[in-house]
Amino acid sequence: MELKSIKKHLRPSLKRISEEKTNFFAMDDFYYEEISNLTQAGGWSVDFVNKKSFFDKQARRILKVPDTYIPTLNQSYLFYAEEHMQKATNLFFACAQGESFSAEVKMVTYTKEVFWAKAHGKPVKNEEGEIIGIRGVFQSIDDEKKKELQIEASLDIIEGHNKRLYNFAHIVSHNLRSHVSNLQLTTALFETKNLDQDQKELFDNFSKIATNLDVTLKHLNEIVTLQTNVNKEKENVNIEIVYKRVINSIRQISLQNRVVYYTEFSEVEEFPYVSAYLESILHNLITNAIKYKHPDRDPEINIFTYEEDKKNYLVVKDNGLGIDLEKYGTQLFQMYKTFHNHEDSTGLGLFLTKSQVESLGGKITVESTVGKGSKFTVQL
Repeated sequence: MELKSIKKHLRPSLKRISEEKTNFFAMDDFYYEEISNLTQAGGWSVDFVNKKSFFDKQARRILKVPDTYIPTLNQSYLFYAEEHMQKATNLFFACAQGESFSAEVKMVTYTKEVFWAKAHGKPVKNEEGEIIGIRGVFQSIDDEKKKELQIEASLDIIEGHNKRLYNFAHIVSHNLRSHVSNLQLTTALFETKNLDQDQKELFDNFSKIATNLDVTLKHLNEIVTLQTNVNKEKENVNIEIVYKRVINSIRQISLQNRVVYYTEFSEVEEFPYVSAYLESILHNLITNAIKYKHPDRDPEINIFTYEEDKKNYLVVKDNGLGIDLEKYGTQLFQMYKTFHNHEDSTGLGLFLTKSQVESLGGKITVESTVGKGSKFTVQL
Protein backbone atom coordinates (compact mmCIF):
# COMPACT_ATOMS: atom_id res chain seq x y z
CA MET A 1 0.00 0.00 0.00
CA GLU A 2 2.82 2.34 0.87
CA LEU A 3 4.57 1.76 -2.51
CA LYS A 4 1.39 2.49 -4.43
CA SER A 5 0.87 5.62 -2.38
CA ILE A 6 4.41 6.84 -3.15
CA LYS A 7 3.93 6.22 -6.89
CA LYS A 8 0.65 8.06 -6.76
CA HIS A 9 2.23 11.10 -5.17
CA LEU A 10 5.33 11.03 -7.43
CA ARG A 11 3.44 10.74 -10.72
CA PRO A 12 2.38 14.47 -10.90
CA SER A 13 5.91 15.60 -9.97
CA LEU A 14 7.52 13.39 -12.62
CA LYS A 15 5.05 14.65 -15.20
CA ARG A 16 5.82 18.25 -14.26
CA ILE A 17 9.62 17.63 -14.48
CA SER A 18 9.17 15.98 -17.89
CA GLU A 19 7.16 18.97 -19.14
CA GLU A 20 9.75 21.44 -17.78
CA LYS A 21 12.53 19.46 -19.46
CA THR A 22 10.63 19.50 -22.76
CA ASN A 23 10.06 23.24 -22.44
CA PHE A 24 13.77 23.77 -21.62
CA PHE A 25 14.90 21.99 -24.80
CA ALA A 26 12.25 23.85 -26.80
CA MET A 27 13.73 27.14 -25.55
CA ASP A 28 17.20 25.83 -26.41
CA ASP A 29 16.07 25.14 -29.97
CA PHE A 30 14.48 28.58 -30.15
CA TYR A 31 17.70 30.33 -29.11
CA TYR A 32 19.76 28.28 -31.59
CA GLU A 33 17.37 29.06 -34.43
CA GLU A 34 17.24 32.80 -33.64
CA ILE A 35 21.04 33.05 -33.34
CA SER A 36 21.38 31.19 -36.65
CA ASN A 37 18.94 33.60 -38.29
CA LEU A 38 20.71 36.65 -36.91
CA THR A 39 24.18 35.45 -37.92
CA GLN A 40 23.13 33.87 -41.23
CA ALA A 41 24.75 30.62 -40.10
CA GLY A 42 23.80 27.01 -40.77
CA GLY A 43 25.05 23.64 -39.51
CA TRP A 44 26.18 20.61 -41.52
CA SER A 45 27.79 17.23 -40.96
CA VAL A 46 29.28 14.37 -42.94
CA ASP A 47 29.02 10.76 -41.68
CA PHE A 48 31.88 8.62 -43.05
CA VAL A 49 30.46 5.39 -41.58
CA ASN A 50 26.99 5.61 -43.07
CA LYS A 51 28.14 7.76 -46.01
CA LYS A 52 25.56 10.45 -45.38
CA SER A 53 25.45 14.22 -45.28
CA PHE A 54 23.19 16.41 -43.19
CA PHE A 55 22.02 20.04 -43.42
CA ASP A 56 20.11 21.62 -40.54
CA LYS A 57 17.09 23.88 -41.05
CA GLN A 58 19.15 27.08 -41.30
CA ALA A 59 21.66 25.55 -43.74
CA ARG A 60 18.79 24.43 -45.95
CA ARG A 61 17.34 27.95 -45.90
CA ILE A 62 20.69 29.56 -46.84
CA LEU A 63 21.40 27.00 -49.55
CA LYS A 64 17.77 27.19 -50.75
CA VAL A 65 17.36 23.41 -50.97
CA PRO A 66 13.85 21.88 -51.23
CA ASP A 67 12.37 20.23 -48.14
CA THR A 68 12.49 16.88 -49.92
CA TYR A 69 16.19 17.19 -50.82
CA ILE A 70 18.45 14.64 -49.15
CA PRO A 71 22.16 15.60 -49.38
CA THR A 72 24.65 12.85 -50.17
CA LEU A 73 28.40 12.65 -49.63
CA ASN A 74 29.16 12.87 -53.34
CA GLN A 75 26.90 15.88 -53.85
CA SER A 76 28.39 17.97 -51.00
CA TYR A 77 31.00 19.53 -53.29
CA LEU A 78 28.30 20.79 -55.65
CA PHE A 79 27.57 23.55 -53.15
CA TYR A 80 30.98 25.14 -53.72
CA ALA A 81 31.82 27.46 -56.62
CA GLU A 82 33.92 25.83 -59.33
CA GLU A 83 36.96 28.03 -58.65
CA HIS A 84 36.84 27.10 -54.93
CA MET A 85 35.98 23.42 -55.33
CA GLN A 86 39.62 22.31 -55.07
CA LYS A 87 40.08 24.51 -51.99
CA ALA A 88 37.03 22.91 -50.36
CA THR A 89 38.32 19.45 -51.28
CA ASN A 90 41.68 20.17 -49.64
CA LEU A 91 40.01 21.50 -46.49
CA PHE A 92 37.75 18.44 -46.14
CA PHE A 93 40.63 16.06 -46.83
CA ALA A 94 42.77 17.73 -44.14
CA CYS A 95 39.85 17.65 -41.69
CA ALA A 96 39.37 13.94 -42.39
CA GLN A 97 42.99 13.54 -41.24
CA GLY A 98 42.23 15.31 -37.96
CA GLU A 99 42.85 19.00 -38.78
CA SER A 100 40.13 21.57 -38.07
CA PHE A 101 39.63 24.40 -40.55
CA SER A 102 38.27 27.92 -40.84
CA ALA A 103 38.23 29.58 -44.25
CA GLU A 104 36.41 31.97 -46.56
CA VAL A 105 34.99 30.18 -49.60
CA LYS A 106 32.63 30.84 -52.47
CA MET A 107 29.52 28.67 -52.20
CA VAL A 108 26.60 27.99 -54.54
CA THR A 109 22.95 27.59 -53.59
CA TYR A 110 20.71 24.85 -54.93
CA THR A 111 19.33 27.48 -57.32
CA LYS A 112 22.89 28.29 -58.59
CA GLU A 113 23.30 31.62 -56.78
CA VAL A 114 26.92 32.29 -55.78
CA PHE A 115 27.71 33.78 -52.35
CA TRP A 116 30.66 34.16 -49.99
CA ALA A 117 30.72 32.19 -46.75
CA LYS A 118 32.90 31.64 -43.72
CA ALA A 119 33.17 27.89 -43.21
CA HIS A 120 34.33 26.08 -40.07
CA GLY A 121 34.83 22.33 -39.69
CA LYS A 122 36.03 19.89 -37.02
CA PRO A 123 36.62 16.14 -37.14
CA VAL A 124 34.19 13.86 -35.26
CA LYS A 125 35.76 10.96 -33.36
CA ASN A 126 34.34 7.79 -31.77
CA GLU A 127 35.27 6.45 -28.34
CA GLU A 128 38.39 4.81 -29.79
CA GLY A 129 39.58 8.16 -31.18
CA GLU A 130 38.91 7.20 -34.81
CA ILE A 131 37.63 9.93 -37.13
CA ILE A 132 34.14 8.95 -38.24
CA GLY A 133 32.95 12.21 -39.78
CA ILE A 134 33.12 15.99 -39.94
CA ARG A 135 30.82 18.52 -38.32
CA GLY A 136 30.74 22.25 -38.89
CA VAL A 137 28.94 25.47 -39.63
CA PHE A 138 29.04 28.02 -42.41
CA GLN A 139 28.03 31.68 -42.25
CA SER A 140 26.98 33.86 -45.17
CA ILE A 141 29.32 36.88 -45.36
CA ASP A 142 28.33 37.86 -48.88
CA ASP A 143 27.52 41.55 -48.21
CA GLU A 144 30.65 42.14 -46.13
CA LYS A 145 32.91 40.31 -48.59
CA LYS A 146 31.56 42.21 -51.60
CA LYS A 147 32.19 45.52 -49.82
CA GLU A 148 35.71 44.37 -48.92
CA LEU A 149 36.44 43.40 -52.53
CA GLN A 150 35.06 46.74 -53.75
CA ILE A 151 37.36 48.59 -51.34
CA GLU A 152 40.35 46.50 -52.48
CA ALA A 153 39.50 47.23 -56.12
CA SER A 154 39.22 50.96 -55.35
CA LEU A 155 42.56 50.90 -53.53
CA ASP A 156 44.17 49.18 -56.52
CA ILE A 157 42.79 51.90 -58.82
CA ILE A 158 44.00 54.66 -56.48
CA GLU A 159 47.42 53.01 -56.20
CA GLY A 160 47.63 52.82 -60.00
CA HIS A 161 46.71 56.51 -60.32
CA ASN A 162 49.28 57.44 -57.66
CA LYS A 163 52.02 55.48 -59.45
CA ARG A 164 51.24 57.18 -62.75
CA LEU A 165 51.16 60.58 -61.04
CA TYR A 166 54.46 59.83 -59.31
CA ASN A 167 56.06 58.74 -62.58
CA PHE A 168 54.84 61.92 -64.27
CA ALA A 169 56.15 64.10 -61.43
CA HIS A 170 59.46 62.22 -61.51
CA ILE A 171 59.87 62.82 -65.24
CA VAL A 172 58.93 66.51 -64.94
CA SER A 173 61.15 67.20 -61.92
CA HIS A 174 64.21 65.50 -63.41
CA ASN A 175 63.92 66.18 -67.13
CA LEU A 176 63.05 69.87 -66.81
CA ARG A 177 65.65 70.68 -64.12
CA SER A 178 68.53 70.65 -66.61
CA HIS A 179 66.64 72.93 -69.00
CA VAL A 180 65.75 75.38 -66.23
CA SER A 181 69.34 75.35 -64.97
CA ASN A 182 70.48 76.25 -68.47
CA LEU A 183 67.97 79.11 -68.56
CA GLN A 184 69.26 80.46 -65.25
CA LEU A 185 72.87 80.14 -66.38
CA THR A 186 72.04 81.98 -69.60
CA THR A 187 70.35 84.84 -67.75
CA ALA A 188 73.28 85.07 -65.34
CA LEU A 189 75.82 85.34 -68.18
CA PHE A 190 73.76 87.64 -70.36
CA GLU A 191 75.14 91.16 -70.60
CA THR A 192 72.36 93.72 -70.01
CA LYS A 193 74.31 97.00 -70.08
CA ASN A 194 73.64 97.52 -73.80
CA LEU A 195 69.87 97.04 -73.45
CA ASP A 196 67.44 99.94 -73.32
CA GLN A 197 65.03 100.35 -70.37
CA ASP A 198 62.16 98.38 -71.97
CA GLN A 199 64.48 95.52 -72.93
CA LYS A 200 65.94 95.44 -69.41
CA GLU A 201 62.48 95.20 -67.86
CA LEU A 202 61.58 92.41 -70.26
CA PHE A 203 64.80 90.57 -69.46
CA ASP A 204 64.25 91.01 -65.70
CA ASN A 205 60.80 89.47 -66.04
CA PHE A 206 62.30 86.59 -68.02
CA SER A 207 64.92 86.08 -65.29
CA LYS A 208 62.26 86.07 -62.54
CA ILE A 209 60.20 83.52 -64.47
CA ALA A 210 63.23 81.23 -64.78
CA THR A 211 63.94 81.58 -61.02
CA ASN A 212 60.31 80.90 -60.06
CA LEU A 213 60.20 77.87 -62.34
CA ASP A 214 63.38 76.55 -60.69
CA VAL A 215 61.83 76.98 -57.22
CA THR A 216 58.64 75.19 -58.32
CA LEU A 217 60.65 72.27 -59.70
CA LYS A 218 62.63 72.07 -56.46
CA HIS A 219 59.36 71.83 -54.53
CA LEU A 220 58.10 69.16 -56.90
CA ASN A 221 61.34 67.25 -56.45
CA GLU A 222 60.92 67.38 -52.65
CA ILE A 223 57.45 65.86 -52.98
CA VAL A 224 58.77 63.16 -55.33
CA THR A 225 61.54 62.41 -52.82
CA LEU A 226 58.91 62.15 -50.09
CA GLN A 227 56.99 59.58 -52.14
CA THR A 228 60.21 57.63 -52.80
CA ASN A 229 61.08 57.42 -49.09
CA VAL A 230 57.65 56.09 -48.08
CA ASN A 231 58.74 52.53 -48.83
CA LYS A 232 61.95 52.77 -46.81
CA GLU A 233 62.13 50.49 -43.78
CA LYS A 234 62.19 51.99 -40.30
CA GLU A 235 65.38 51.74 -38.28
CA ASN A 236 66.25 52.47 -34.67
CA VAL A 237 66.91 56.24 -34.64
CA ASN A 238 68.64 58.25 -31.90
CA ILE A 239 66.89 61.61 -31.57
CA GLU A 240 69.94 63.33 -30.05
CA ILE A 241 72.13 62.41 -33.04
CA VAL A 242 69.51 63.57 -35.55
CA TYR A 243 68.97 66.81 -33.62
CA LYS A 244 72.70 67.63 -33.61
CA ARG A 245 72.90 66.92 -37.33
CA VAL A 246 70.05 69.38 -37.99
CA ILE A 247 71.54 72.08 -35.71
CA ASN A 248 74.92 71.78 -37.43
CA SER A 249 73.28 72.29 -40.82
CA ILE A 250 71.62 75.56 -39.68
CA ARG A 251 74.35 76.81 -37.34
CA GLN A 252 74.86 80.07 -39.23
CA ILE A 253 71.14 80.90 -39.23
CA SER A 254 70.97 80.14 -35.51
CA LEU A 255 73.88 82.44 -34.73
CA GLN A 256 72.53 85.27 -36.88
CA ASN A 257 69.16 85.11 -35.10
CA ARG A 258 70.63 84.50 -31.62
CA VAL A 259 68.52 81.34 -31.14
CA VAL A 260 68.51 79.65 -27.72
CA TYR A 261 67.79 75.91 -27.76
CA TYR A 262 66.50 73.80 -24.85
CA THR A 263 66.32 70.04 -25.31
CA GLU A 264 65.23 67.04 -23.22
CA PHE A 265 65.31 63.58 -24.81
CA SER A 266 65.86 61.35 -21.76
CA GLU A 267 62.30 59.94 -21.71
CA VAL A 268 62.43 58.73 -25.32
CA GLU A 269 65.96 58.59 -26.71
CA GLU A 270 65.54 56.01 -29.48
CA PHE A 271 62.61 54.74 -31.51
CA PRO A 272 61.96 53.06 -34.90
CA TYR A 273 61.61 55.65 -37.67
CA VAL A 274 62.87 56.67 -41.10
CA SER A 275 65.96 58.72 -40.25
CA ALA A 276 65.69 61.01 -43.31
CA TYR A 277 62.08 61.82 -42.38
CA LEU A 278 62.90 62.64 -38.77
CA GLU A 279 65.71 64.94 -39.88
CA SER A 280 63.40 66.69 -42.36
CA ILE A 281 60.62 67.07 -39.75
CA LEU A 282 62.99 68.58 -37.18
CA HIS A 283 64.61 70.83 -39.78
CA ASN A 284 61.28 72.20 -41.02
CA LEU A 285 59.83 72.82 -37.54
CA ILE A 286 63.02 74.47 -36.20
CA THR A 287 63.63 76.70 -39.25
CA ASN A 288 59.94 77.60 -39.20
CA ALA A 289 60.30 78.76 -35.59
CA ILE A 290 63.34 80.87 -36.53
CA LYS A 291 61.73 82.28 -39.66
CA TYR A 292 58.63 83.46 -37.76
CA LYS A 293 60.39 84.72 -34.62
CA HIS A 294 58.93 87.61 -32.66
CA PRO A 295 60.63 90.93 -33.52
CA ASP A 296 60.81 92.04 -29.86
CA ARG A 297 62.68 89.04 -28.42
CA ASP A 298 65.31 86.45 -29.22
CA PRO A 299 63.87 83.11 -30.34
CA GLU A 300 63.77 80.31 -27.76
CA ILE A 301 63.03 76.81 -29.04
CA ASN A 302 62.18 73.91 -26.73
CA ILE A 303 62.55 70.44 -28.23
CA PHE A 304 61.71 67.34 -26.18
CA THR A 305 60.28 63.83 -26.37
CA TYR A 306 57.93 61.94 -24.10
CA GLU A 307 55.93 58.71 -23.93
CA GLU A 308 52.21 58.45 -23.22
CA ASP A 309 49.90 55.43 -23.54
CA LYS A 310 52.75 53.45 -25.15
CA LYS A 311 53.16 56.06 -27.90
CA ASN A 312 56.19 58.28 -28.52
CA TYR A 313 55.90 62.03 -29.05
CA LEU A 314 58.23 64.77 -30.29
CA VAL A 315 57.48 68.40 -29.36
CA VAL A 316 58.91 71.59 -30.88
CA LYS A 317 57.82 74.71 -29.00
CA ASP A 318 58.77 78.34 -29.77
CA ASN A 319 58.11 81.88 -28.52
CA GLY A 320 57.55 83.39 -31.93
CA LEU A 321 54.74 85.23 -33.68
CA GLY A 322 52.15 82.48 -33.22
CA ILE A 323 49.28 81.64 -35.57
CA ASP A 324 45.60 82.53 -35.42
CA LEU A 325 44.24 78.96 -35.46
CA GLU A 326 40.61 80.07 -35.47
CA LYS A 327 41.27 81.88 -38.73
CA TYR A 328 43.93 79.70 -40.37
CA GLY A 329 43.73 76.34 -38.53
CA THR A 330 42.18 74.39 -41.42
CA GLN A 331 44.72 75.79 -43.91
CA LEU A 332 47.85 75.43 -41.79
CA PHE A 333 49.21 72.26 -43.39
CA GLN A 334 48.02 72.94 -46.93
CA MET A 335 50.49 73.42 -49.78
CA TYR A 336 51.56 76.99 -50.58
CA LYS A 337 49.60 78.49 -47.66
CA THR A 338 51.44 81.25 -45.76
CA PHE A 339 50.16 83.36 -42.84
CA HIS A 340 52.94 85.87 -42.19
CA ASN A 341 54.76 88.27 -44.47
CA HIS A 342 58.23 86.82 -44.94
CA GLU A 343 60.35 86.86 -48.07
CA ASP A 344 61.35 83.20 -47.67
CA SER A 345 57.82 81.89 -47.04
CA THR A 346 56.88 79.12 -49.47
CA GLY A 347 54.01 77.34 -47.72
CA LEU A 348 55.65 73.97 -48.42
CA GLY A 349 57.49 73.12 -45.17
CA LEU A 350 54.50 72.26 -42.98
CA PHE A 351 52.79 70.46 -45.88
CA LEU A 352 55.85 68.20 -46.31
CA THR A 353 56.15 67.71 -42.55
CA LYS A 354 52.53 66.58 -42.20
CA SER A 355 52.86 64.30 -45.24
CA GLN A 356 56.00 62.68 -43.82
CA VAL A 357 54.47 62.18 -40.37
CA GLU A 358 51.23 60.68 -41.71
CA SER A 359 52.97 58.44 -44.26
CA LEU A 360 54.51 56.60 -41.27
CA GLY A 361 51.18 56.31 -39.45
CA GLY A 362 51.66 59.29 -37.10
CA LYS A 363 49.85 62.57 -36.47
CA ILE A 364 50.89 66.19 -36.02
CA THR A 365 48.93 68.73 -33.99
CA VAL A 366 49.52 72.40 -33.16
CA GLU A 367 48.67 74.75 -30.31
CA SER A 368 49.32 78.44 -30.86
CA THR A 369 48.63 81.87 -29.43
CA VAL A 370 49.16 84.98 -31.52
CA GLY A 371 52.09 86.99 -30.15
CA LYS A 372 53.23 84.24 -27.77
CA GLY A 373 54.32 81.31 -29.92
CA SER A 374 53.44 77.85 -31.21
CA LYS A 375 53.77 74.26 -30.06
CA PHE A 376 53.91 71.41 -32.60
CA THR A 377 53.40 67.88 -31.26
CA VAL A 378 54.31 64.93 -33.48
CA GLN A 379 52.98 61.47 -32.62
CA LEU A 380 55.75 59.25 -33.97
